[in-house]
Amino acid sequence: MRVKALVAGLVEVVGELGVEGWSEFRTPDRTRIDYAITKGSQRLLAVEFERSRKWLFARVLYNAVKAQRAEFPAILFVYPFYDLPRAGRSWVPNYVEDTLGLRLALCHPRDCIHATRALVCEQLNLPVSSDIVENDCVITTRSEDKPESLKVGASEWKSTSSPTHPKTKKRRKRSPTSKKKSS
Repeated sequence: MRVKALVAGLVEVVGELGVEGWSEFRTPDRTRIDYAITKGSQRLLAVEFERSRKWLFARVLYNAVKAQRAEFPAILFVYPFYDLPRAGRSWVPNYVEDTLGLRLALCHPRDCIHATRALVCEQLNLPVSSDIVENDCVITTRSEDKPESLKVGASEWKSTSSPTHPKTKKRRKRSPTSKKKSS
């Protein structure tokens, strides 16, 4: 994932929408958000770039708490793998949405610009651009007025199936055994 290229794309979107973008935004409690979008003193969207599959839901929870404490209404996770993680066994998406009150989104880097534009337009009550097509972007929402072009809802995230690849067992190399001498 090329974070510099994504940030450059986010800077263009920020310029088009007339809002401010902050790379490596520091929250009042001195934690860091990878990219923040604000309009004056109003906070609109926190963007986090996640580069690992390991402990993804722990990272989602940690970053969501940071965004909620910094008073962001929405958080977008940019996740570089094609298989979106299934949340069926995790309580984290529902906790972030229901208890923390955040709008939660997870997308692939190729969809980062579209998802950012959709989330910022939603926060500013602007119409979502019609060039956004349904893709692997998963956005949850608590409101009933959902963008038609995006897969929406925590239940959608839970039901998103990742491509299944047949798992093959690798044969282990056997260490050469010493031959017993026969007398």
